[in-house]
Amino acid sequence: MNTEEKEDLRHAAQILMENRWVTRKDSPADYLLVRRYEKPLRQFFRDNCGWPLLVTAQFYKLEKIPGKARAFMGLTNMQSREDYALLCCVMAFLEEYETGGQFLLGDLVEALPSYYPEETATSKLEWENYSWRKALIRVIDLLSEEGLLKIVDDESDTFLTGYKDGVMSGEALYEVTSLSRYFLRTFPKELMEYGSIEELERADFRAEATEEARTQRRRRQRIHRELFLSPVYYCTEEAELDFAYLRNQRNRLADNLEDWLDLHLELYRNAVMTVSYAQNAWFGDVFPIRFKGLHDIILHLSHYLRESEKSRPGQLSRNEWESCLKKLRNAVGSGWTKEYREMKLEKLADTVLDEMQAWGMARAEHDGLIALLPALYRNAGTYPNDYKTENKGENA
Repeated sequence: MNTEEKEDLRHAAQILMENRWVTRKDSPADYLLVRRYEKPLRQFFRDNCGWPLLVTAQFYKLEKIPGKARAFMGLTNMQSREDYALLCCVMAFLEEYETGGQFLLGDLVEALPSYYPEETATSKLEWENYSWRKALIRVIDLLSEEGLLKIVDDESDTFLTGYKDGVMSGEALYEVTSLSRYFLRTFPKELMEYGSIEELERADFRAEATEEARTQRRRRQRIHRELFLSPVYYCTEEAELDFAYLRNQRNRLADNLEDWLDLHLELYRNAVMTVSYAQNAWFGDVFPIRFKGLHDIILHLSHYLRESEKSRPGQLSRNEWESCLKKLRNAVGSGWTKEYREMKLEKLADTVLDEMQAWGMARAEHDGLIALLPALYRNAGTYPNDYKTENKGENA
């Protein structure tokens, strides 16, 4: 394989990693590139990650199953457990329709209560409640954005404003696409046969001759999943054998990452991560994102904590956390975007913490403490020495 072919193969792997679907209709060039290298792509992701490559005449989809499900992996459109419950119910409803089949919003509204579980951790489904109607529209918007539904005619805005005594206002017409059958992941057994999230994470279609071979394959695949899908993988007590494998196979893993995805392995004593040295990385969700004010704050925070009298503190109380951000905003907040300069201190503390948790930089403990994790100190940032601060941050 010459250099140009290697670059094309790498680009095809990146396309599959970054997109849920690679469709012939919307991305014909990408679709043809993946088709050209379908066999080596299938083998690489199957052997190293345990990920199947789904193929139809209309699309490719790499089923990117995480090593461990985490909050940041959720659908950004979904705002509550009710949203996810409705999403599952709508997907069950769509199974009754063939590709190209059409249905009305009213049909969906009428049918969903029969799909909704009686015993659930969410509140009761009641269309008279505005929040439920809003949740349904969020789900429909998500399915439309993902290409599972085509909106033929839409007057659903009126549905939001009125539903009384079983009579809804407004109507909409939707059409089911071929993608609807492939949005949800399939499992080797019925879902009700799994007793926990951990069992779902271990669900496996493949068999091995010995238990040792099965354990080794799962370890290899779990590590690759963490490297590909998580911002950082930490060496916990449960992960000690994984890190022993990482240290033994470091060079081979590093070569794989660079050859296939142009990523670089950074292995530390208690953490491992994959990073890109390219200024314009191929993936959309990176840290830090240029022009994202929240990431500027985290870079400032990292530098501030590096220089603090505690010397990279491991934990902070909630009061210490808010005090730290208040001092930081007073010192350099004049350069922050208006949203964060004027945000109430409590909300700023929550917003920064949520983003840091998503990037594996912090963890909110059950006792109210905030653990600051090693990934926070991987990057740091300050303004130039000649930057003149103005105390615009005193809004707490």
